[in-house]
Amino acid sequence: MSTFTKVLLATDLSPQADKLTECLFSLCPDTETEVVLAHVFEDDDDADPDGSSYKKARSRLEGYKNDIEQAGYEDISIVTPSGETAPALAALAEECEADLLLVASHRKGFLKRALMGSTTYELARAANLPLLINKDEEDETTGNLLETVLLPTDFSRKSLEGLNIIRSLREFVGRVIFVHVIEHSRSKRDYKEKYGSAMLFLQELVDEMKIFGIDADYRIAHGVASKKIAAICERDNVSLIMLAKTGADMTSGDDLGSTSENVVLNSDCAVMLLPAEDNDD
Repeated sequence: MSTFTKVLLATDLSPQADKLTECLFSLCPDTETEVVLAHVFEDDDDADPDGSSYKKARSRLEGYKNDIEQAGYEDISIVTPSGETAPALAALAEECEADLLLVASHRKGFLKRALMGSTTYELARAANLPLLINKDEEDETTGNLLETVLLPTDFSRKSLEGLNIIRSLREFVGRVIFVHVIEHSRSKRDYKEKYGSAMLFLQELVDEMKIFGIDADYRIAHGVASKKIAAICERDNVSLIMLAKTGADMTSGDDLGSTSENVVLNSDCAVMLLPAEDNDD
């Protein structure tokens, strides 16, 4: 059974958002998955069903629906709420009880401005469900998101939430790379101890993946976590980062230097943000 049974695919009808259907096919290979197509009208005039803007948007959404139906999915609906995009989508996701939200980031502008007020960033802070942020540009080919999955971990339960998704999609996952970054060490001895402990834990994770028939490896780095993760992603041609939201990372917006926020801002590949749990039992 698929991890995701109801998906909210949110589109601004841009060429970047056109690629979200391929993301849907990668992450939700079960064609019984329920799909909700959403486009938010921020202008009340555009939301008028008799207006040309509404009719044009509705036609595009029907095109998305047809493409998804052609892939074998049957339970597809279209919704067109109005209001500010990020709050409207967060509310819609809760209302329809979606368990995955798909959005596209306009990467160049997103990175250039790096604003807390951007729609994607607001969603990253507010969403209480897994959020897939795809970053492919118009002229790029969207491949299988599960081809090479990178999972950063500090060995807390929160940081390993992505394992449940990986296990459920094991037939479709090509490779998993676990990453642990040692950001601080008091001495060479302290670093060696942390490195040794990390190596043992990471090897256990790799061995578990191999039991599930998934190719896996690990990386240990020393330095600023977000920068090291970005470098590993580029070197290993990572297709998707699965990253848990923890602490103040996305929920309060107070910590702009947090690892989660910087990974979202600076990574070149797709990122799946997983909601933080209230505790770490």
